[in-house]
Amino acid sequence: MILRDPVHGLISFSLRDGPRSAGHRLLVRLIDTREVQRLRRIRALGLASLAFPGGEHSRFAHAVGSAHVMQRYLERVRSLVDELPSHDRIDPWWEAIALAAALLHDLGHGPLSHTFEQVVPKAHARAHEAWTTQIIMDPDTEVHAALREFDEQAPAAVERLIHGVCPIRHLARAVSGTFDVDRCDYLMRDSHMTGVRYGLLDLDWLLASLRLYLPAGASAATLAVDGAKGLTAVESFFLARLYMYRQLYLHKAVRAAEVTIRALFRRLGELLQDDARAAPGTPAAIVELFRGRELSTREYLDLDDSALETALWHYAGGHDHRQSDPILGPLAVAVRERKLLKSVKLRDEITDEQVRARVDPVVTAAGFDPRYFAATDRVKIHAYVEDEALVVLSGPRVQSLLEASPLMHALSSQVFVSHRVMFPAAAREAVSAAVEEFR
Repeated sequence: MILRDPVHGLISFSLRDGPRSAGHRLLVRLIDTREVQRLRRIRALGLASLAFPGGEHSRFAHAVGSAHVMQRYLERVRSLVDELPSHDRIDPWWEAIALAAALLHDLGHGPLSHTFEQVVPKAHARAHEAWTTQIIMDPDTEVHAALREFDEQAPAAVERLIHGVCPIRHLARAVSGTFDVDRCDYLMRDSHMTGVRYGLLDLDWLLASLRLYLPAGASAATLAVDGAKGLTAVESFFLARLYMYRQLYLHKAVRAAEVTIRALFRRLGELLQDDARAAPGTPAAIVELFRGRELSTREYLDLDDSALETALWHYAGGHDHRQSDPILGPLAVAVRERKLLKSVKLRDEITDEQVRARVDPVVTAAGFDPRYFAATDRVKIHAYVEDEALVVLSGPRVQSLLEASPLMHALSSQVFVSHRVMFPAAAREAVSAAVEEFR
């Protein structure tokens, strides 16, 4: 199988007979399953395309890209085999499991990716990782059948590896760690597709500088970087992650869209409590979630972006907006037609209570219910949290990244805060005046 990819170029999984052909055949078989193909209908960045029009790429593209990065990691590890004890070497069976884990790690995402986990009532919510486990382990899924055909132990091995459990420690870190194939692909992909260039890390040099280090007295090798070659590449990886959060993931329009969709689902929950027919067009699975019933795997897999977009069309009133709920309708229109809340930056020390005391009366006076059309939004980003499993080899010295890099040492003490108040455009002047002393 050969695929053209805008980020990695040609992605190839060879099916020719050889020591690794079984793993590649498994990967191709998994790609063609119903559950993996569903990821084509889930946008990786949720609502971010409302601010970054190119950010329409799918979870499927990211899944294939992650498998490709894993393939390159495995190639690098094979070149380091002399540095590894026998129990840390990756045989063809584990290579197949690793490729499958990289491909399937996001299998459980719902509509709009991470956004869906935020809008389902907390009492009934499940993280996408839990759904990933359920899909892989459900004997009725095509993914489970493909893994079982490869080896009856494969479903459990893949599921555990996705969650960082594996007898080969460095392989577990490559799938689920601070510095893993998932992050390498999504930073590059999100950067390329949105035009936010800060995430274009040097993957080639990063992989070339990777080493595996066996500490004295230790039983397992740990991930390491050749300091002379790769320190700058590692620094750029963590800087890329920080900059992408500040410039893309926490962009004011992206956050405004997410605040609006959360308000929409709050209103939807209220309507469904009174009458399940009060919000026509709601997917049956979402109705059941709000009623507190556990979904089957098949019911959950029916949820994707297209199902949610159809529901939003109904909530907005279909062909006649006048027929919609007076709160749910405008919220749906806001998402569908990019009529987003405006925002003002606030100082970190200002409390939500202080802000709402000023803003809610102003928004009410403008004709909007502040429970749905106003919000405070506060997010903290730690620039770098020390990862003890990543070491830097500087000649004879073995150092932590903080010891080897003055830049990372300085960043480790930095916390960046995004604090905003959001409100309708019609109330912009009045809200701006009301919170002037909080800016």
